[in-house]
Amino acid sequence: MIEVMALFRALLELFAELGRTSRRRLVQPMLTVACLTGAYTAIHVTKEGSLTAGVRVAFLDSDSTKSERRRSEEQTMLQTELRQFAAANKLIDQLLESMLARAPGASRVRLNVIHNGVTGLTGTGLLRYDVTNGVAAAGRLAGAAVSNLPLSDWSDFLPVLLSGQCSFRRIADLHTVSLRAQFDAFGATSVLVCPAADVQGRTVGAIFIFWDGNDAAPVGDDMRGLMTAGQHLGAQIAAVLDLQGPPPWPSRASVGG
Repeated sequence: MIEVMALFRALLELFAELGRTSRRRLVQPMLTVACLTGAYTAIHVTKEGSLTAGVRVAFLDSDSTKSERRRSEEQTMLQTELRQFAAANKLIDQLLESMLARAPGASRVRLNVIHNGVTGLTGTGLLRYDVTNGVAAAGRLAGAAVSNLPLSDWSDFLPVLLSGQCSFRRIADLHTVSLRAQFDAFGATSVLVCPAADVQGRTVGAIFIFWDGNDAAPVGDDMRGLMTAGQHLGAQIAAVLDLQGPPPWPSRASVGG
């Protein structure tokens, strides 16, 4: 810092001397240059967070060095985002496991997240959803993660979800053939769907709790209690999704399908 101050002091003395010898004809241009140089330096000092780093970036670093530093900063940011995403993802799995333990006889619990999808031929944005997380009981499969499915698959229970309520359905009674086939593939016979809604009441996804084969789903007060638990869990997951943000890799939502 002392060297920088000495440099500025020498420059000011030089400008003063030039002004005296040239009868002040060069004072105004030189002062303008000094002000611009100072402003340029100040911008880099502010950006880098220290005087030494700011002066180095402003006057000493080459283009290749600056590019390498930017790449390093981007990699550091990406690693931070990845760790944050992984931590949030782990927390979501733990919440789903707690729901599985709460649901008697359930075989698996899966989280589906809504997102903006492709634009249709009419120019209207088509909402989609991804199956992002899943847990299963011992000896059962959680099912594969699936991306970019049409939200129209949820026509059987979407109105109920948007009202903030849970919906219990028999798989055989679902009207959407593709969704029924997806659930049949891992042997599900009934499903409880609960909304994942944030504090403003916006539905950002849904929790799917499945029962297989002859496994009996709870009824009466037990089912009502499970629905209430599902609503609370959905609110917690919505909060985690908000903190998690989008994944730190390119989304496939722009790909048609």
